[in-house]
Amino acid sequence: MSNNLPKQNILIVDDVPANIKMLQVTLMADYEISVSTNGPEAISIANSISPDLILLDIMMPGMDGYEVCRRLKADSLTRNIPIIFITAISEEEEETKGFDVGAVDYITKPFSPAIVRARVSTQLDLKRHRDHLEKLNVLLKEEIAERRRSEEALKHLLKKQEVNIDLAKKLLSLVNEIPSRYTDLSDGLVLFADAISVPCYAEGGDHYFVRTLVSDQGKKTVISVKDQSGHEVSCVLRSSITDLMHNAVLNHNGSEGLEAVISRLNDEICYSEIFNKDDFFTSLNAEIDHETLVIRYASAGHPPFIFIRGDDIRLVPEYGEPGANIPIAIEGGMLFSAGEIRLQEGDKLVFYTDGLTEMPLKNLKKMIRSDELKSLLGNIISQSPCPRTKNGVPVSDIMDEILKRVSEMSSEEVSPPSTNTSSDDITLLCLEIENRKHDHETVLKPGNSDDIAKSIIALCKRIEYNLTQYRYSDRIPFRTVLEEAVLNAWIHGNNRDPEKSVTVRWRFGNDFHIEVTDQGKGFDYASLPDPTMKENITKPSGKGLFIIRHFSDYIRWEKGGRRLTMSFKKHHMPAEDPPIMHTRKLMNLWSVVNCN
Repeated sequence: MSNNLPKQNILIVDDVPANIKMLQVTLMADYEISVSTNGPEAISIANSISPDLILLDIMMPGMDGYEVCRRLKADSLTRNIPIIFITAISEEEEETKGFDVGAVDYITKPFSPAIVRARVSTQLDLKRHRDHLEKLNVLLKEEIAERRRSEEALKHLLKKQEVNIDLAKKLLSLVNEIPSRYTDLSDGLVLFADAISVPCYAEGGDHYFVRTLVSDQGKKTVISVKDQSGHEVSCVLRSSITDLMHNAVLNHNGSEGLEAVISRLNDEICYSEIFNKDDFFTSLNAEIDHETLVIRYASAGHPPFIFIRGDDIRLVPEYGEPGANIPIAIEGGMLFSAGEIRLQEGDKLVFYTDGLTEMPLKNLKKMIRSDELKSLLGNIISQSPCPRTKNGVPVSDIMDEILKRVSEMSSEEVSPPSTNTSSDDITLLCLEIENRKHDHETVLKPGNSDDIAKSIIALCKRIEYNLTQYRYSDRIPFRTVLEEAVLNAWIHGNNRDPEKSVTVRWRFGNDFHIEVTDQGKGFDYASLPDPTMKENITKPSGKGLFIIRHFSDYIRWEKGGRRLTMSFKKHHMPAEDPPIMHTRKLMNLWSVVNCN
């Protein structure tokens, strides 16, 4: 027996004192002994002290051992006490009867001390193990109950924190303003940018920004796509902190090279102790010089970006190349490397998080390999139904098609802005170098109101044909916007002068672009009254320009107000109300007001 364990208690029940004495002598050195000479007393003692084992004589006057055993086994307080019968009976039928009423073993008279100790020890060891398992079972039940209580408390806490998550998301949107869809580069080129980001929970760990910096060295556009580890509530908070720190580093050290900026960001995060030791994030960062069109890039444990030039597709950077680094927040004092490419017109870039390539994991138990991703892109570019512009398939169409095809092959539903049945957040950010030079041009030189009306009708029909070729929705409100722009140019710009012309140019890239130029003196387009204000709603001025501003996806005034460029997206998010519906509502409102 172990000295560390308390002695187990044995109750001996026999009507013959000599038998009790012999069993006591045999067992008292190792066990605590209690005794009884009759059945009713034995039951009372068992209920009182709950012994670890009972040695029970069968043949006793009054209540025999079988009846004592039945009553003990019928009581929830004593049913688990093992009972060894003491008997001089060796017939098999009597042994079977003893097992039927609940005994675990027999000891026959006359007693053999060695056999008694062996059988008692065996049953008490079994009892100890059963008791231990029972305690573990009780603890397990308590742990399960506690876990359920904790889960309910967590659910309640999360409900209370929904507002905090929403506030954190608003903070992140303030830190990372909506990126400009078009940014001027050199030599008439522009940088187009668009993104899709769909979290798999209320808020995930993906975030990005596109920001233009101006310094003594010139202008550059900075791109950053990040993927925080985990998907818990704190992800959105770490996202906000990360981008706040990144923007702070850019504000103070934006003129430094990309390697220095990312190395400094890594140090700031590692040494701030804001992140837990297991928190980290991957990121893909780049900067495009507006003058030279050189893009410098640095991956921090992030999937490579897709670089498309014509029919050539590359994943950059590949493992071991310049620009491939470890994730951020793993270790301070690291020097990050960068790679570079000189971009040219028509080049396309697609940044993405690993939620895209890991989307098939849940249902297909596989990831999309690099060669499979390149093959998929090659198929989209060469065989996609997406219409080609002068620079091939627009990168926004490529981005949409990638997401669509990967979702279908993964048997997942991923639909911006919020539907995502996969097990990870998915973010895609696409860029393309476009030329602002227009594909089509017409010069209008109307002599009167009838001429300008006929010219606008003919122009709309011509553009509608082009829009059909490029598969634009017929719900794009370009007709109303174009009519207002041309009328404003002719009436307010040229003052209806028949010697002056209105030039209309248009092109198709990632968006549909219309440019209207007059030969007037220009005007301050920012000073016109807002017709939606209560004091201006009955005034005739400003309504046309309000329609242009409000229902174009992008506008740009140049040449002192003499040139207006308007752009329209091919695709709108499902949550967005089609612009044409807003136009009809507003026109109906104004018609009611003017009629009154």
